[in-house]
Amino acid sequence: MLEFVYHDEPARLEWFVQDLVTAAQHTLYGQELLCRATLVDSQIPIAMEPLMDYLNHHHDLLLEMTNQQLDDLFISGRLTHLIDNSIWINIAGKLIACASLFDRLWRQTLSKLTAKQKQCLVLEICEDTISSDDPSVARISFLQNQGFRVAMDDFGSGHSNLIQLSRSNFDIIKLDLKLIQDVPTDLWAASLYREVISLCSSKGSLIVAEGIETQAQSDFVRWAGVDIIQGFLYSKPRPIKVKLAKNG
Repeated sequence: MLEFVYHDEPARLEWFVQDLVTAAQHTLYGQELLCRATLVDSQIPIAMEPLMDYLNHHHDLLLEMTNQQLDDLFISGRLTHLIDNSIWINIAGKLIACASLFDRLWRQTLSKLTAKQKQCLVLEICEDTISSDDPSVARISFLQNQGFRVAMDDFGSGHSNLIQLSRSNFDIIKLDLKLIQDVPTDLWAASLYREVISLCSSKGSLIVAEGIETQAQSDFVRWAGVDIIQGFLYSKPRPIKVKLAKNG
């Protein structure tokens, strides 16, 4: 949880999780840590689109949120009860693209994680705000060389995806939910989806199908060859309880 000011009003960020399941057996593969925000005085939820726009224009808050999530998971121990499998967190592209923000993220939390903690963690890089310049690519490679698994999030949502895919070797690629909306009823959309899976698999990456809401979509992406499935069919985001860390 994190208190902040949203357009001059007190607000609160709280953590939610959503399950990711294996495509082969539908067993739990991991959980993605998400944020939701509420205005404190009125208890009115803040919609995700304006919230993310606000965070992306307030870089210090964006960094503080990410550091707080990592601290709750691994340093303070308030969320260690979540880590039975892998835990996935979103790293905004701005935190990778900006040298000073990346340096602070690294020094304040990422550099403090143990090898065992890194094995539990997947860093989802929001590709839409990462430029294809060499510093961003180099920082992603640096994280991988330090033992982190890195996922490209929302592949297929923008024009720069193919360039970024060609220049980086992501451990995991998450297919944007927009790609699945007309699958499998639209034959062209279904053919495109399968070709995208083939392209991403050629990089040696694990493939995650996002936005799966129907059994027909689930059956299709399993047949098409994805490794992991995420969507409302299997799990909706749910609030998590923060446990107090034990002293000593």
